[in-house]
Amino acid sequence: MVFDREIIEAKIALDLIPAGDMPAIAQDALEAGLDGRAIVRLATLENPTYFQVAEVLPQAMAEMGLQKMNVGQAARILAGRWAKEILNDGKDPLLYRKQFEWLWIKSDYAGEIQSVGNLDDEVWIAESMGQTQAQIRGWVTERLRALSV
Repeated sequence: MVFDREIIEAKIALDLIPAGDMPAIAQDALEAGLDGRAIVRLATLENPTYFQVAEVLPQAMAEMGLQKMNVGQAARILAGRWAKEILNDGKDPLLYRKQFEWLWIKSDYAGEIQSVGNLDDEVWIAESMGQTQAQIRGWVTERLRALSV
């Protein structure tokens, strides 16, 4: 896995990284040329508990150059990356509307992603009002484009 500071910061802010995955992130940091006692300590943990990670994480974050991020900003970053991936890979955006809803709920309904947080309900309403799949896909794609900027 590539060491992507922005994504790691966002996932930490949203509590999306289980304790057991933190050593892999520290190992990626080491492979990216970062070093420090806390990074090494975190990288060598095997099947760590939440408390083992919590003990070393603040110092490891500092050594990795990771900043604390607010939940809304974190949700915006993840949603933007997802939108860009969906659009760049030519995926059907209608298949991912529940993913954005999940992130909106996880972020405590962050205003930063409100435009896509309720897509599932909006698509259902549009379908019940007789809009075609092509019409719906069009406006969903436009929302994702706006988010991916």
